[in-house]
Amino acid sequence: MTTISDLPNDLESDILSRVPAKSLWELKSTCKRWYALFRDRKFAEKNKKKLGESVKESMLLSDLRVYAIAGGDLLLQKNKNGSIEFTGKLTDLNGSNDLKINEIFHCDGLMLCSMTSKLVVWNPCTGQTRSIEPGTCCYSYDDAYALGYTTSSTGHRSYKILRRFYRQNDKKVLGEMYDLSSDGSWRVLDDTFPPLGYSVSPNGVSLKGDAYFVAPRDKVNDVFLITKFDFTTETLVRLSLPFQSLHPWDKAFLSVVRDEKIALLYVCKCEGDMSIWMTNKIDDEAKDLSWGNDFVMRIGCHRTNLYFGSFLFDQENRVAVLSCAALGRKYFNRIFVADDSDKYTDKQVYEAKTSAFDWPRLISYAPSLVHIPKSTPKRRHKKQRLLAIP
Repeated sequence: MTTISDLPNDLESDILSRVPAKSLWELKSTCKRWYALFRDRKFAEKNKKKLGESVKESMLLSDLRVYAIAGGDLLLQKNKNGSIEFTGKLTDLNGSNDLKINEIFHCDGLMLCSMTSKLVVWNPCTGQTRSIEPGTCCYSYDDAYALGYTTSSTGHRSYKILRRFYRQNDKKVLGEMYDLSSDGSWRVLDDTFPPLGYSVSPNGVSLKGDAYFVAPRDKVNDVFLITKFDFTTETLVRLSLPFQSLHPWDKAFLSVVRDEKIALLYVCKCEGDMSIWMTNKIDDEAKDLSWGNDFVMRIGCHRTNLYFGSFLFDQENRVAVLSCAALGRKYFNRIFVADDSDKYTDKQVYEAKTSAFDWPRLISYAPSLVHIPKSTPKRRHKKQRLLAIP
């Protein structure tokens, strides 16, 4: 009887690459050959390209906890009872105590989890984690982080972490870089980074290895900025917005659509509504963002005391899932769904009480077999003893 192991290696690899990453990882102990194959970078990338959007899952960061959302991709869920089910909390490195996570930055199936005094890279598919030790100074609650990668001529991806922090002794905003493939040390960026300062902000997104942010208002021009950090050139550049200016109370947030476009949620406090704008497809050579001529969706919001913080958008089905913090006598985090049939945020699908005011964050990702490199500290060379000459 012929089995899959009797097939040529190339054919076997092609068949397995069509199996979801989470299922493959459960089979890693089948044999040594499969274990090695599932950890292979080229196979992991091939698996992601073949399945892509069809295996996406969602998670929610709320009240310093991360929750897995049952049913896979939140945008595709059509629950009869109009609610969202959560499968439970995700635990810390030792699997014992819950982490208190401030922010999560997603890139290529990997999650960069920042806490007040801890930084962890985590693959939710394989369960692999790596703790990142601080460099120039200890981590702080007001640091901002991004995870991205550079690609070599052979297609190898090298994952890197960007940190924006404030140095107390000389009152400077600085940036530093950590290469996950390096010897486990941070490297302070040169003077080209500070001029845009807080343009690296929380709630950024990753697309094609680069990080994008909606930055606080420009003190000179009194407008919001979109900035991109290029991990290859290690430069921070300003990009165009789809509109001219914003009211001081307005907010804007970014989301990635199908790993090829960026959507922007513009929350207009004056008019009491929101609009979603979409870029055209972004290629590797694009130097600026090319936006559509008009917004792709308008969402009414007649409720008060809602503070939106993140969203997901399905352009094909014109469905938006939005998360917000609700402020009243008590603190709540809520999730709404809006589509063309109901352009108001009345379709509430989730509500949870929180211990303090907290912006929830929705994350959509494709489970990946990407391997997190282990730290390779520099070897200390023993000093050679000098022999005495008689």
